[in-house]
Amino acid sequence: MSYSSRRALAVPAIVALTSLAVTIPASAVAGGPVVRAAGPLSDLQPAVAGPLDGAAAAVQIVASARGSHAVLRVRGIEGADGTTFGAHLHVGPCVAGNGAAALGHYNTDVLAGSSEPEISEDTEVWLDLEVHHGGGTATASVPFVPAPGTRSVVIHALPTDHHTGAAGARLACLPVVW
Repeated sequence: MSYSSRRALAVPAIVALTSLAVTIPASAVAGGPVVRAAGPLSDLQPAVAGPLDGAAAAVQIVASARGSHAVLRVRGIEGADGTTFGAHLHVGPCVAGNGAAALGHYNTDVLAGSSEPEISEDTEVWLDLEVHHGGGTATASVPFVPAPGTRSVVIHALPTDHHTGAAGARLACLPVVW
């Protein structure tokens, strides 16, 4: 599959439940790929040259009985070897030049309406990646399966702060739709 093409896969159980829940319990999914997306990263700061300009990424989120596992691979990162970028699944779409369109992090507590949402690796999909030889790979396992929708993986300027979930400016994004 080339980076210029995107494809999405859906698990039938998830498709049937899209209007019923914000987060699908892992037990509702038979297992297997939930979603795959790949392509060039959209530049969220087109007026500023950056290391992710011209880079491409691929993400896969796989459901299991215990939640889901995500893998993010980014290639074509220029001049940033040794740098760690925070990356997260966001609830909104990936729109070039408009980082705000991605909205907030996909957080199960926030989406469930919790009055005191937890911000952690258990409630969000954090995919921080360290760059080596122009690329990086990150993985995350979470105890939930993200609900289908028009989402994005946003790559930030800084590593994720494990207390606040913040990771600096939004640099680039990859559309994830299923």
